[in-house]
Amino acid sequence: MDLNTEQVQQKGDEQAAAAARVIQEIDPDVIVVNELANNIQKARVADGVPTEKTNIQAFVDNYLSEPQHRTLDGIEYEYTLQPTSNTGVLPEESYDFNKDGTAGERPGDAFGFGVFPGQYAFGIASKHPFDEANIRSFQKFRWTDMPGNLIPLAGEAGVDTDGIYLTEAETDVYRLSSKTHIDVPFEVDGGTVHGLFSHPTPPVFDGPNNFNGRWNHDEVRFFADYVAGADYIYDDSGRKGGLADDASYVLMGDMNAGPGDEPLDPATKYFIENDDFTTRRLPTSPGGAQRGNPYATATFDARPKVDWVLPSPDLSLRSSSVVWPSKNASKRGLGEAVDTASDHRMVWADIDNRQRGASGRPSR
Repeated sequence: MDLNTEQVQQKGDEQAAAAARVIQEIDPDVIVVNELANNIQKARVADGVPTEKTNIQAFVDNYLSEPQHRTLDGIEYEYTLQPTSNTGVLPEESYDFNKDGTAGERPGDAFGFGVFPGQYAFGIASKHPFDEANIRSFQKFRWTDMPGNLIPLAGEAGVDTDGIYLTEAETDVYRLSSKTHIDVPFEVDGGTVHGLFSHPTPPVFDGPNNFNGRWNHDEVRFFADYVAGADYIYDDSGRKGGLADDASYVLMGDMNAGPGDEPLDPATKYFIENDDFTTRRLPTSPGGAQRGNPYATATFDARPKVDWVLPSPDLSLRSSSVVWPSKNASKRGLGEAVDTASDHRMVWADIDNRQRGASGRPSR
């Protein structure tokens, strides 16, 4: 989507209004907005950046809370969160991560690609409160600390020095998350559902070592390991381990990974063939079907299904879809709003938060 501070901190932006229009059509309880700049981070290196409210809160106040079509209602999201992102964040010492001959320069030598800190970050808005004391952020988790990682390491067989790679010294500081991985526990109808949010790097633009493809693979793998309770994991507070066996969760976001992606195909490995996520019925759209793939969630040709909403198997998936009308649809100009909002398409899932076999009121 790539919304910047200037767009959301004031009213009247066409793209922000279109994005809000699409969201209002669905009226979700929880929404993650990918590629929403983190203005608080940017303000640390740039003058004149408004910081009275976060960009996600500004988007809620200026766009989501106000009807974007005469047939729609605004949405009141009482709770928002804007996680700190690795994009544009440089390590304390200068490293030439992208091997262009110059060290310590954005965007390529930051922990995540960005021309300023917080570019391409994401924000979360919710109708349900979250347990702030138990949010777990993994922004600083080092890639090298993942067992069996795919880091292209200098000196290893098959690692091309004409491509992007890491030295031993660089692995001591290099972070796994290109933005962040974060676990947000939402309090829903007397229970807890963990929202698992990340936005792995695109597996392209990287040269002969498939650096970004390897990186994307391991970023996608992280939450699969997390829900399996992997003990190698530690969060930014130092707490170790993954989710409890009886935890309910929903993974959400642009994973930049789709089934069949070659050569590593993390989406098939960690989503489709993983019993820890419900994937038996994937969302579709008329617009995607017209382009040849009903499961597509983006307009670009490669990796057409890259956006996911995946509940844990103890939660009931009642319905899901991709907001992408057919070209001849005439639903109050929704197709135009979808095109203006982003080159990605909104994915939603209606999930019964009651554990199977339990009693209680379902919640969307």
